[in-house]
Amino acid sequence: MNKFEAMRAFCLVAERGSFASAAEQMSVSATMISRYVKQLEQSLGCLLLKRNTRKVFLTDAGSRYLQQIQPLLFKISQVEQQVSELGQEPAGKLTISASIEFGGLYLAPLIDSYRNKFPKVALEFTLTNTPVDLFDSGIDLVFRVAPALPNASHIAQAVCTSKLSLWASPEYLLRFGTPESPQDLHQHKLLFFKHSIRKDQWLFTMDGQQKAVRFNWDWMSDNGRLLNEAAAKGMGIIQAPGYSVAPWVQNGELQEIMPAYGISPLTISAIYPHRYDLSNRVKTFVEVAKDYFKDNSVP
Repeated sequence: MNKFEAMRAFCLVAERGSFASAAEQMSVSATMISRYVKQLEQSLGCLLLKRNTRKVFLTDAGSRYLQQIQPLLFKISQVEQQVSELGQEPAGKLTISASIEFGGLYLAPLIDSYRNKFPKVALEFTLTNTPVDLFDSGIDLVFRVAPALPNASHIAQAVCTSKLSLWASPEYLLRFGTPESPQDLHQHKLLFFKHSIRKDQWLFTMDGQQKAVRFNWDWMSDNGRLLNEAAAKGMGIIQAPGYSVAPWVQNGELQEIMPAYGISPLTISAIYPHRYDLSNRVKTFVEVAKDYFKDNSVP
């Protein structure tokens, strides 16, 4: 018995409720499908399907077996497809997510570089500061900036680094003074980037370790650009990645404060589920990103 084909036949019969429909899908006779199912039942020692003249029913054992092997067959099919694609030119749709600030400032030239190399890949980008669920969102790959990487169910490859530091305008510092330690910040106007990863706290390097400190925020937003603009106008102090505030720093509207307490390097990673480890669309985009940022570092 070809057990893989037998399991596939059983799943198709269960999904379609018909031996004939399963036979058509597998390009074999209905008799062969029936034989596959019978052989599978004999090897397992239990009945998987019942049928009458009009319909096919799953037994309790059949229902449990289907729940277990469907994901396995899907995974096998995915792996086979991805492996077969490795020797081919990348093609098809690739959906990518990034934070608003990083994506808006730094991804356009990377996209241009990738499109020149792999024009058959249809790219779709979503820029959001809301964490993306890679299992349910339809997103294949995310670029995320974080002092720590997410859970072990994902693969994370560092593509570049920045630094997480405090920033304020020269006018603000002239008016309120320059803080020299996290304790001094309690006396200042602090603008908070609202994000679930931050958990209502700022992160600092203190005594050689990363530590989190909560403050009373003057106000908060989930949009980094708004906070950068507000800080540049002297409305308060922000904590942000260096790449995010680079345009304002270059114009002299923001300057770094308390650099000894900043987090560097702050890793910017390409993150994707393990199921895409063999996807040539994902792998080529990550490799192009790593090469691009090697030659075009972010602040």
